[in-house]
Amino acid sequence: MFSESIVTTELSLVSNSNSSVYFISLPTNDIQLTTAVIEETTSNFTGLWYNRPMFSPCASWYPNAITFANESTLGSQTHGIFIDTYNTIYASSWSNSFVKVWPNGSSTATRTIQAGLYHPYSLFVAMNGDVYIDNGAWNGQVDKWISNATIGTRVMNISAPCYGLFIDNRSTLYCSLANFNNVFKVDLISVSGIPVMIAGNGSSGLTSSLLDYPWGIYVDTDFTLYVADCYNHRIQRFGFGELNGTTVAGGMASGTITLNYPTGIVLDGNGYLFIMDTGSYRIVASSSAGFRCVAGCSGSSGSTADKLNNACYMAFDTYGNIFYLLTMARIVIRSGDQNWNIGGGSSGETLQKGDMICTYRASYYHPRFDIVKLNGKSAGGSFSYDRTKSKEEVYNAFVEFIEKQIAAQTE
Repeated sequence: MFSESIVTTELSLVSNSNSSVYFISLPTNDIQLTTAVIEETTSNFTGLWYNRPMFSPCASWYPNAITFANESTLGSQTHGIFIDTYNTIYASSWSNSFVKVWPNGSSTATRTIQAGLYHPYSLFVAMNGDVYIDNGAWNGQVDKWISNATIGTRVMNISAPCYGLFIDNRSTLYCSLANFNNVFKVDLISVSGIPVMIAGNGSSGLTSSLLDYPWGIYVDTDFTLYVADCYNHRIQRFGFGELNGTTVAGGMASGTITLNYPTGIVLDGNGYLFIMDTGSYRIVASSSAGFRCVAGCSGSSGSTADKLNNACYMAFDTYGNIFYLLTMARIVIRSGDQNWNIGGGSSGETLQKGDMICTYRASYYHPRFDIVKLNGKSAGGSFSYDRTKSKEEVYNAFVEFIEKQIAAQTE
């Protein structure tokens, strides 16, 4: 099936009989696992169990895609994608708390990994086939699932979801903790298994040593770490053992490309970057000639086959296919004449009640509001909410929370 052009009603990369690109995407009413094919023959970076195809600088993708798997298979919200060198596809359902597996290029999923999982954000598969799945949202851990296991085993303790997971060729597991603005790693061979912080320090910021909501991560064969520094609108590169990163795309770096909430990052066999530029509804890539758009290049979202709709994460197959998936969401809650957003951004959102003004950050996928400023003063704290409550109940509870925060500052 991988020799055919496969694309979604949501977006498309390019395709012919030689190579494809897979991604997971959320259209208006559907989650779609999508693929398209590249217009040239590709070779692969050797010695790895995941795919790094080599493309020519002028490689291009067709603008339309077709559906591989939709909401009936994956549920309403998805996170995490991996493809091995046998073209076995692993994709996680955030809403249904499971991982589906399609073996060796099959169009039929033959395995469901589920017991004990709660809203997995990311996954990665080791060289021996063990599947590592984020289970941090509720259970505070990363789980390892061996072949045919009925339950996973804890391999890493975490305090929040891993928005990105990666395993290098020394059996080191990496986890990006977006909610805490850092990246950790743990040696999977060591008996101690103690996580070590290797990027960011827990505080958000724009300097070379700081991150702001790090999302997707990728580790090169020389152990260079690449981070999709989402709220800083940039890709950061950290050399092995280095705590200060270099901006290689986005941000204020000259000679690169403007990014808008990037969430996914992968490398091809030549070491060039493929970036999921989520806020601009596109995939961009670097090459010897600079940066260019390779998918969703209209700059607008939509449900037609040539557009992306808040897609995140990518993974190549052996032919050059890329998977990507949705994670960013923005909803409007209305209560009477009050309109307020659950969204996110480096500058935050603003809610005003009378003379009280609160700037905050929030994410639909992580049910919490992070307070940034209260009446112009910096403030910390968070407000958790129950999505089973009515919009009015959540709104009123949030306003009450703001009032208490402001009162505490004036004491």
